[in-house]
Amino acid sequence: MAFMFRKMVVVGVGLIGGSLALATRKRGLVEEVFGYGREEKNLRVAQRMGLIDGYFLHSKGFPKGVDLMILATPVEAIAPLAASFLPRLEPGCLVSDVGSVKEKIVRQMEKLLPSRIPFVGAHPIAGSELWGAAAARADLFAGQRCILTPTRNSSPGGLKKLTALWRRVGATVEVMDPTVHDRILGVVSHVPHVLAYAMVTTLKRTRVDSKDLKQYCSGGFRDFTRIASSRPEIWRDICLANQRAIGLCLGDYIKHLMRLRRWIRDGQGRLLEREFTEANQLRRQLSD
Repeated sequence: MAFMFRKMVVVGVGLIGGSLALATRKRGLVEEVFGYGREEKNLRVAQRMGLIDGYFLHSKGFPKGVDLMILATPVEAIAPLAASFLPRLEPGCLVSDVGSVKEKIVRQMEKLLPSRIPFVGAHPIAGSELWGAAAARADLFAGQRCILTPTRNSSPGGLKKLTALWRRVGATVEVMDPTVHDRILGVVSHVPHVLAYAMVTTLKRTRVDSKDLKQYCSGGFRDFTRIASSRPEIWRDICLANQRAIGLCLGDYIKHLMRLRRWIRDGQGRLLEREFTEANQLRRQLSD
């Protein structure tokens, strides 16, 4: 089977970038994979695990002959890093990302990259609260959705190749407008992370008879706040890059919380039960 790409660079060899590198290597989709990152220790782990063939720590070490570059860093770093590598990108090199926010990234990248360097935004909806190369899994994307966000400026050939790549690592590919993507992810991913962080902070700030409340947290609290173990800098960047969608969703959530607070204050058990029943039924429709 012929390689899809000869040389891939993964910028940010963490859970997502490292898993993509490992998946493409195991499936024979890429001949060579090189990693870039801030921490050499993490890159050494990636090389020892077989995620990458080699790595570099400075833009001047960017390899020659790269025909695919995947940007897998916190979203606010994607465009600046792409700009630093731009002088070393060869014509025809396909550039993509795995960021959880798309509108801002797509706009920045299309403004930055010349037409000879095709870009297609991507967001594999997969992962966990773990991070770093050590968390990488070759099957991370199997059966998961990967959203691609091309625009009218995108290369049809680049979109076709990227679609094939994600499908061959096991993902189900969906094409979506970048703005629509951000509105959806704001509701189903970004705001839940904000709420989880806020709940843990509430635990820290609450005092009850000088008790250490952490000692009383059981399954419910742990399940609800598990995603607050995710990397803070990643979610800082996501919040800043998707301000509008997150702000709108948080506004609706706050209004709903205030309504629930009124019902609890006023002893409206019937209304509370109806609300909880509707939520219970919807939750049962979600696949775990």
